[in-house]
Amino acid sequence: MPRKRTPSAILKSERTPEEKEAAKARSRHLADRRYRRKLKYNDPDKAKERMKKKRSERTEEEKARDQERRKVYNGTYYLKKREDILDKQMKERARVYIEKHGEQSFWNSYPHRHVNRSC
Repeated sequence: MPRKRTPSAILKSERTPEEKEAAKARSRHLADRRYRRKLKYNDPDKAKERMKKKRSERTEEEKARDQERRKVYNGTYYLKKREDILDKQMKERARVYIEKHGEQSFWNSYPHRHVNRSC
């Protein structure tokens, strides 16, 4: 079954080479503008400024609500963050061990769980 040609497809096929080139140039120009706008918006320094401005404009109620939401999130997703928590605890234990026994003893006898012992 032959494909039906829409009016826009007919107009597109009847364009002259100059019109086609102008349409391509316009398309490239619009794509370039989108890209530049995206780069401008994603600039880290400007993003930090935007966030700082947003945070400063919040009311105390909004801050309290966000803090409560963070508490709920932290309690709910505790297990997902366990690696970070365990890593912090391990570093703290290592720091205490170094203070008590010295760095040389730490490297010679402290059990390093993160070291690959098969080497």
